[in-house]
Amino acid sequence: MVITQPNADAPIAAGIFLVTIGLVIVRPRRLTEATAALVGACVMAAWGFVPLGGAVGNVLGHWNVLLFFLGLTGTAAVAERSGLFEGLAGLTARLSAGRPRRLMVAVVIVGAVVAAILSNDAAALVLTPVVYVIVTKFGLEPLPYVLACTFVADAASLALPTGNPVNVIVSDRLGESAVGLVPILLPAAVASVVALLACLLVVYRRQLPAHSPLVPAAGAWTSFGELPRPLLAAFSVAVAAFALASVAGVPLGPTLAAVWVVLLGVERGVGRRVWPLDGIGWSLLVFVASMGILVDGLSSAGVTARLAGIVLGPVRDSPAAVMTVSAGAAALSSNMFNNLPAAFVMADAVKSAGLSPASTHAAAIGTIIGADLGPNLTPAGSVATLLWFVLLRQRGLAVSSWSYIRVGLLVTPVTILAALAVALLLGVPR
Repeated sequence: MVITQPNADAPIAAGIFLVTIGLVIVRPRRLTEATAALVGACVMAAWGFVPLGGAVGNVLGHWNVLLFFLGLTGTAAVAERSGLFEGLAGLTARLSAGRPRRLMVAVVIVGAVVAAILSNDAAALVLTPVVYVIVTKFGLEPLPYVLACTFVADAASLALPTGNPVNVIVSDRLGESAVGLVPILLPAAVASVVALLACLLVVYRRQLPAHSPLVPAAGAWTSFGELPRPLLAAFSVAVAAFALASVAGVPLGPTLAAVWVVLLGVERGVGRRVWPLDGIGWSLLVFVASMGILVDGLSSAGVTARLAGIVLGPVRDSPAAVMTVSAGAAALSSNMFNNLPAAFVMADAVKSAGLSPASTHAAAIGTIIGADLGPNLTPAGSVATLLWFVLLRQRGLAVSSWSYIRVGLLVTPVTILAALAVALLLGVPR
């Protein structure tokens, strides 16, 4: 039930939520994001904001989203084990022909493809170490290229439902079709990636010399020809099947879970004996389920309805303004308390606002743009970015927060504006 005015316990519900988000960001004593969110959800339920039956119903009600993430993380794990990412890295190196600027273009293009098809986490966390190896073999300054990995992961994640958990979460909670938004979000993603590449080439024009360094021997890279042919064929068929199922309106969660099961079977067929559940993002599933309960607690206390009145009330009758304001609010809140919680809160605020169908549609698009691209502003914007810093430190490259923010301050508003310009052109009823 949605309450239009905050009740007396609203500050308590807001406090539980904010403390939980603080624990997710700070992670004291190696407390995981999933554990922090689960504890927060339990406290929210124990306080009475969400009855036990309501909490269980909330989790079961997100079956499509949870199956989607199960299939997505499982498919990405098979792709990584098969050497698909290494093959993409080798292709990136060969496309560059040893030229620094061309290598930057190749990293952005390959990163965009990986992010759109296999999620922004895959692009940021799997491709980054491989790109780091490439640039060190070339003897180049690694910072521009590894930053490109994390920035393009978010910039391209708008393109397809698989690109970012936010895309499915927002569309699912607002009753929108994630596939139905692709004709708008895909061109918007292309615009954001082009804008990102232009920014990076300008910012790092001096670090990307025109001369061509020595190219490592051809055998230094994994090629697609070295990968098991049955798995390559299976991935090609899986992509086609997923696209057809999407067009046919089949729920994305069961579809992607079925794709993962088929890929596991092919993997075993080529002689690879692996634990089937290896690589599954269980923590992500727990985190998403717990966040749903936390946000339901905010809603029952009237907090999200109040936020909706403040943020969307003045512009509720103008879809174009709703899209723009939603994008800005989602981007700012992503950097305040992480983009996944921000997406949950914004979606629930939109749902509480009682907008017209046109304005709700516009708000869904704006929220996805803001929550997908907004995290590029600061290191705290997404969990993937925080893990990206850890990955690089493990490889001896310490990237300061200021080095990230300095580029993010330029990249984030430019990419958001580019995506919004396209989305406003294509996605606002006239």
